This record gives sequence, C-alpha cells and structure tokens, in this order.
Amino acid sequence: MDMGVRLVRGRRSGFVRRRVGFAVLGVTMLLAGVGVRAATVQLEAVRDAVLYENAAGLVANGAGEFLVAGRTNQGGGSRRRSLLIFDVSSLPAGAVVTGVEVQLHAQTVTTADLELGLHRMLTAWTSGGSNPGGNEATGVAALTGDATWLHASAPGSLWAVPGGDHVVAASAVTMVTGMGGFVTWSGAGLVADVEMWRSDPGGNAGWMLRSDELSGQTAKRFVSADSADAGLRPVLVVEFTVVPEPAIGLLGVVGGVVLLGRRRRGKVE
Repeated sequence: MDMGVRLVRGRRSGFVRRRVGFAVLGVTMLLAGVGVRAATVQLEAVRDAVLYENAAGLVANGAGEFLVAGRTNQGGGSRRRSLLIFDVSSLPAGAVVTGVEVQLHAQTVTTADLELGLHRMLTAWTSGGSNPGGNEATGVAALTGDATWLHASAPGSLWAVPGGDHVVAASAVTMVTGMGGFVTWSGAGLVADVEMWRSDPGGNAGWMLRSDELSGQTAKRFVSADSADAGLRPVLVVEFTVVPEPAIGLLGVVGGVVLLGRRRRGKVE
C-alpha cells in the first residue's frame, strides 16, 4: 500500500518588532523575516502483519483486514502480536516533532479489558499475501515474504528471538476495552521513536502491538492497513514545528544598516 499523507492544519506565528537599541534592531529585523510554522500531518501505515504463535513458523497474516494482539482460546490460548510501520520521511527538513499519536480502530470484541503497548521493532520485516479471512483469529499458511512467529520474512530471514525482535519496554501503553472505536497511543516514547527514524531512516522497522500475554481470551482485533474502508485504517499523527533558515539577502541588509549607523557617528573602522 502506498503511503498516504494528509496535512491537517498549519499556522504561522509572527514576531513582535521592538526598537531597543541599534544592534537589537538588526536582530529584530532578522527575526521579522522568519516564521515559526506549526503543522500536523496524518500518515497511513505502509504495511502491517499479524504474528501467530506457532513453533514451526507456518502461520501468517500479511494481507488480511485485521490486526490482532493478546491471547485467544484457539490453539491452547496462543499469543497474537501485530506489526505496523509508517514512513516518516515526508516530514520536512528542520522539523522538530512535538507530538505523536498512533490511532487504531478497534472492532467490538467481548473479551476482558486489556492494556496494549507499542514496542519499537529492532529488525526489518516484510508482509506477504496471506489472508485468513473471517475474524482472522487463527491465520493461514505463510507465503513468501510473510512475517511469522519465526520469520522476519519467510522463508529465509529469521528473527533473532521467536515472536519478533523488539524493545522490551513499550514506547506507549493504552487500555483497550470491548467497546470498539478508535484507540490512541501517545507520549514522549513515540516522539523519541519518530525522531530516531528521521535521523536514521534505515533503522525504521515500525512498532509491535502486544500485551503482557498473561491471560487467555484477551485478544483484541483492529482494522488493518489492507481494509477496504480507508477511514478506519491505522494512522500516525505527527505534530511538528519548523523554523526556516534566514535569507542571505536579509543578513546583508542588516549588516549594511549597522555599518551605516556607525559611519553617522564618525567612527568608521
């Protein structure tokens, strides 16, 4: 799926000009030509996948309608984890990220309330064409390019640790109930992840959605990036500010004004 980018809003804040001495005037003139811009963008997930606990790594879901995380009663209460990745390269150079939210649309699932965390992934992965259909609780046979419990990309690329290589501590955690509707993760951990990926795009392997996986019949289901309903797909919301670099011409004007002022005092150096 191609990346979707939507500019939500933008605003420009002005600078107040005050004449406080000659040198300060030059600085004020410089700042008057610079606008601090604040904006928010929404980025759709470029791909996602579900990992189904399976000792042989034979089960996958790379193109289904849903993401699943938690434990189910199928397969002896085996674990489910989901992966998703967003391309943040469209953020402008010089942007300072001030806020990040991940928004997923939960389907109504009558299981216990569950805390789910987003964990930064450490290994690149791919998603194939496997599609279980139905409620996608059990997955289907893995295809080439699928991520599985054992594979970052089947059949040849393995995780270092079965279940997917990820940071143990969650970047953000939120409580998911059985009510359905949009669920949001936010906080400084997600901001740090996005800033890291901007400075090192090759290190962007996305996030894993998982629970503590201690109790059975807790799995939650969310709409995936492959859903036919574009309005319910996973979204990354990024708030940022940008301070444009000052124009060289403006610097020249400021320097000229300062020099002229010094000549009028008869102290040309």
